[in-house]
Amino acid sequence: MYFFYFAIRRAHYKWYTANTTSRIRIVATGIFTAGVLLFTFIQCSALFSLSQEKVVKYTLPKGEDQDEGNPAKMRLKIKQMMLHAWRNYARVVWGTNEFRPVSRRVHAGSDFGTHKLGATIVESLDTLHLMGLFKEVNRSRDWIEKSFSLDRVDEALSVFELTSRLLAPMLTLYSLTGDLLYKDKAIHIADKILPAFDTATRIPRRLVVPKDGSTLTKYLDDVSRTSEFGALHLEFFYLSEITGSSVYKDRVEGIRQRLTTIEKPNGLYPNAFCTKYGKWENYNSSMNRFYDCLLKSYLQSGKVDLQTADLLKNDMLAVAQNLVVINPEGVTYVSDMRNSTLNHRMKQSDCFAGAFFVLGAAETLIKHWEKYAQIGVGIVDTCHDRYWESSTRLGPEAFAFTEEAEKELVPLQRNFYMLRPEVVESYLVLWRMTHDPKYRNWGREIVMAIEKYCRTPNGFTGIMDVNNRSADPDDVQRTFFLGATLKYLYLLFSDDEVISLGEWVFNSAGHFLPIKGANAKYRQHNLTN
Repeated sequence: MYFFYFAIRRAHYKWYTANTTSRIRIVATGIFTAGVLLFTFIQCSALFSLSQEKVVKYTLPKGEDQDEGNPAKMRLKIKQMMLHAWRNYARVVWGTNEFRPVSRRVHAGSDFGTHKLGATIVESLDTLHLMGLFKEVNRSRDWIEKSFSLDRVDEALSVFELTSRLLAPMLTLYSLTGDLLYKDKAIHIADKILPAFDTATRIPRRLVVPKDGSTLTKYLDDVSRTSEFGALHLEFFYLSEITGSSVYKDRVEGIRQRLTTIEKPNGLYPNAFCTKYGKWENYNSSMNRFYDCLLKSYLQSGKVDLQTADLLKNDMLAVAQNLVVINPEGVTYVSDMRNSTLNHRMKQSDCFAGAFFVLGAAETLIKHWEKYAQIGVGIVDTCHDRYWESSTRLGPEAFAFTEEAEKELVPLQRNFYMLRPEVVESYLVLWRMTHDPKYRNWGREIVMAIEKYCRTPNGFTGIMDVNNRSADPDDVQRTFFLGATLKYLYLLFSDDEVISLGEWVFNSAGHFLPIKGANAKYRQHNLTN
């Protein structure tokens, strides 16, 4: 204590007896010393964080054997991943849409534009509720009540993304809780989407400008994607059910009516439709969510919508005959078709097709249903193999199945991984349908790979090359990672009664809605008022 006292007295004496030059030297020395101390502190903090991250990355595989056959431990691990992702988003960029966990800033290029719509907050709601993280749910609810609005959004947003990733979670939380706030916000979102349906063909435009009277509306494109406008049915149908207003259901039923009367080359729905002239833009076709939506809307009705069931069976046959390939090596995949020719490439986002064929076969008992189920199982096997064949055990964005397709794909640089949910979506459905333990094992593989290659001190990020264990991160924690990927993984290791497939249907973005007549949480208007 006396040492510091005399040191301060000595410094005080030197200061008042020194000339101007000496004082400048003393100040400069002090500033330099403080700078060195600050720099040293920052470097030490960074090294400590890095060491902690390495501990997480390289100790988790050691515990993998302990988690073998233990679903409770896997659920806990996935829950911890959810908290790591959500809390870092909340701490750094709360209220914005998506987070860049490496650079610790907002991701301005998200699917939801530049306005603060809290997309991560909204998409995470049902995952947090499912995991019992009610403190985080309540904080999210408070933000939604005070801040969520589309009234001032003067930019074009995707009708599909607004519906599947913002409207749907509001409907899910209303079903789970009965909280009228979520119902009101769902109505608010849907009402902002409705102007997109004001076209000559009743097929909605791909984009909509939520702000009333915006001059941007007249510049919107007239071409819409079948995979998007065809997948709006679940949310709009259920919204009419809980409000008693048929306006929402009428809009999506108008889409169905239009598509049932239009020409379908080879029984398929091409990828793009002109909402102005009522024609397909071309005849290029792919596996898309419209087919899946037919299945889910049939289930949502309590399997009483027989017209949709018939349409679904015809479409399953058309896809199986025209897009599904089983090559001489026994590899099953669903190919894109360009100019009436298969290109033998498949997007990772098409891996939902495995669940579609298996669930569709089981629920419709379509003629030769066993063959459709085998197609689904084969597609899931193929998607898993593409993960397993990479050095990181993560799957690329696109797969090629012939030498020519591989040559065409290489320049496109589609080896990145962006935390997609479709593969684990199929794992979940096939686990629930078969209880084959391989699907849980495959889910565990993905959890470990994400932890090892995608986890950062501030969240999770995709990687730029799945075949490079030192690949750079893409520095984006996408909302669907919290809203779908982690949810499917958590359910994969949960009991079948947790969000039972007999009581709930999942929309295209992984949000679940109740089945009519089978679920007590189906909050139909005339039964709740």
